[in-house]
Amino acid sequence: MRRVKLSLNYRGLDHSGKKVFANSILTKLTGNTNYPNPNPELPVLQTAINNLDAAINAPVPNEIAIKAKEVFLEKVLYALKGYVELMCDDDEEKALSSGFSLKKSAGVKPKVFAVKQGKLSGSVDLVCPFRPKGAYVWEYCADPINENNWKLFKVTNSTSAKLSGLIPGNKYWFRAKAIVKDVDEEYGDPHMLHVV
Repeated sequence: MRRVKLSLNYRGLDHSGKKVFANSILTKLTGNTNYPNPNPELPVLQTAINNLDAAINAPVPNEIAIKAKEVFLEKVLYALKGYVELMCDDDEEKALSSGFSLKKSAGVKPKVFAVKQGKLSGSVDLVCPFRPKGAYVWEYCADPINENNWKLFKVTNSTSAKLSGLIPGNKYWFRAKAIVKDVDEEYGDPHMLHVV
């Protein structure tokens, strides 16, 4: 079963953006029946937001004071994110009701995706160097490429596969993805080969 992991999407925001983000989490969790007893409690989050707001709007804003308030707010948000991950029972819809976003997979794409003619007519050899210790899903479709026409032809524990029985003279597209620790990674960019 795939574990739900959430993302804070907090870095890169300016001071006000962080405050707005925290307010959106506060709003989503307030009265949320999926999370009736959040830990830390929502008043702690409200206090952290108020403290950051006061530091931003001080008569003479002090970057060190603002940064200290941001660090505390971030700690509260990370604790709430962990609480939601724990309590959502790996239900994505329930997790999203918290206001946090789903963490995107790192997307292991191959550095080199090689498709070459096989030794026999109508065959191809594929090599896709993903990271080790995973399963690999191999698909192909006839040209023109169409998302609905991809056909699974092999699942392996190795980074290479062979496919035969293709029609010589036709063009085919090939792609592969890794499954690492029960997480489906993104497909690598598809590559086309005119099969002989």
